[in-house]
Amino acid sequence: MAQSAPRVWLITGSSSGLGRAMTEEVLHNGEIAVATLRKPSVLDDLAAQYPRTQLLVLPLDVTNEAQIKYVFAQAKNAFGHIDVVYNNAGQVFYQELEGTLSNMARAKALMDVNFWGAVAVSFEAVRFFREENPKGYGGMLVQVSSAAAITGVPLLGFYNTTKAALDSFTEVLAQEVLPAWNIHFVNVHPGWTRTPISSSDMLEPPAVYASEPAAVTTKMRSEFDAFIKSDALADAEVVTKRIWSVTRMDNEHLRKGVQEGIPGLVNMYVGMDSLDFVHTKIGRLQGELMWNTKVHYEY
Repeated sequence: MAQSAPRVWLITGSSSGLGRAMTEEVLHNGEIAVATLRKPSVLDDLAAQYPRTQLLVLPLDVTNEAQIKYVFAQAKNAFGHIDVVYNNAGQVFYQELEGTLSNMARAKALMDVNFWGAVAVSFEAVRFFREENPKGYGGMLVQVSSAAAITGVPLLGFYNTTKAALDSFTEVLAQEVLPAWNIHFVNVHPGWTRTPISSSDMLEPPAVYASEPAAVTTKMRSEFDAFIKSDALADAEVVTKRIWSVTRMDNEHLRKGVQEGIPGLVNMYVGMDSLDFVHTKIGRLQGELMWNTKVHYEY
């Protein structure tokens, strides 16, 4: 997809973490960012540095389908087309599965954002690439999934579920789009990355049974702070630069990463060292290794 003209990106969840980092990466490389987030004032510092011809900041809650359609329409009004949709908005909380029994609304809200919100953005992206961009122009949908989608991690059970569901959705969607639409998918699976959601402040109270010394999550909780401050976590900026570089590859190079025989879909794995670390530790705690080996194309 190498191009001479600056590409137009629509980025969800731009307030922090991988969304903020990608917004900055896009701007740094002279491209155009339509940065969306629930509280636009969070990006006032960036808005002061860049003109509206390069940065457009818009309010978006991905659970609001009317707002999704609005930001896509505003992007077209401002720039005429969209090249890349960076589908990043998401949430997480850390708790044992049974610990959520007293507040299942929290788990359902997570699914609403991480899965249904991402699905709604995906549908509008595909429609836009097909019907609003010039015929055959196409576009690229970058799904920010997670390494947690490919293997279960204690304390992250519902987060695992939302990302695994999104992976399945993306694989099917990539097969159902027609080649003539020229739509490409990059399904990104970051490992543990140093962002605001990787914080002990996000830990929910433990389930009753988790106070037992033998519970794997008891040990994980006691070491959580040390882990997230360790070198095992990848820097968000490093992960983001690698994602950005993949989106600049031409189609021939992108095809090297195609998996499961799905044309137009690249599964990308970045910052995987931390996931190996976590599962090796869990394996020692449980007496068995829980890491399931899978072929990865790591750019």
